[in-house]
Amino acid sequence: MRRLKVKNDFIFQRIFGRKENKDILISFLNAIMELSDDNLLEDIEIIENTKLEKDRMEDKQGIVDVLAKTVAGVQITIEIQLINQYNMDKRTLFYWAKLFSDQLGEGRPFNDLKKTITINILDFDYVGISDYHTVFHLWEDSHKYYKLTDVLEIHFVELSKFKKVQPDFKKPIDRWLLFLEDSPKEVLEMAIKEEPAIEKAEKVLEYLGTNEEMIRYYELREKQIHDEITRVTGAKEEKAIEIARNMISKGIDVITISEVTGLTRQEVNNLQEH
Repeated sequence: MRRLKVKNDFIFQRIFGRKENKDILISFLNAIMELSDDNLLEDIEIIENTKLEKDRMEDKQGIVDVLAKTVAGVQITIEIQLINQYNMDKRTLFYWAKLFSDQLGEGRPFNDLKKTITINILDFDYVGISDYHTVFHLWEDSHKYYKLTDVLEIHFVELSKFKKVQPDFKKPIDRWLLFLEDSPKEVLEMAIKEEPAIEKAEKVLEYLGTNEEMIRYYELREKQIHDEITRVTGAKEEKAIEIARNMISKGIDVITISEVTGLTRQEVNNLQEH
């Protein structure tokens, strides 16, 4: 039996975003947010309707993969993205702002607003830092130690960077990221030994792989992802060709054009001939 891809957002949501798998999500969040001792999450409410409310009919509809709330009222969202559409910074702020502001009903004071945490799991490089896990807050520019407020917390987990490092099985985040990736069986078994919740997550994944309806949805989503990658890649290539032609018209050399656009020198030469 083949192992379904956990990074498929349909499968990811079925594992981490279902109420019956609350213990899996708690373990995952403790790992990603690097919580320990007295700060560990022990309970959480999973909200299965992950569509963000629209204020007006014409507003853009937002959908996150996992939405949960802690006992203290802190909102946590998880979104997994496989395709770089070059808008993840603005997208995540849009979703964060929507969730943060939607807490406040009419007549309620601003002090009722609770912290909102956004976790973005990306299958591509995006943040201009070599670390595969980065966390952002609101810090003062000249006094980096001073945080204006703790209500905003944004995580980026870049799987493309994680795959380039040697995993540390003592780190909970590394163990969970090995589960998200198509890790060899022996590597996954080592992670499971250290993290029992991963074993349950693997069993849920195995069950989904035996369910014909789940497989049908999974394959449909895989096709949609493939089509979107093709569309984005095509658009990027068209833009590169357009830039290359403009540079050719200005007499810029082939090597520079290749470095700027990402096209091969042969591709640039072909454009010069047409």
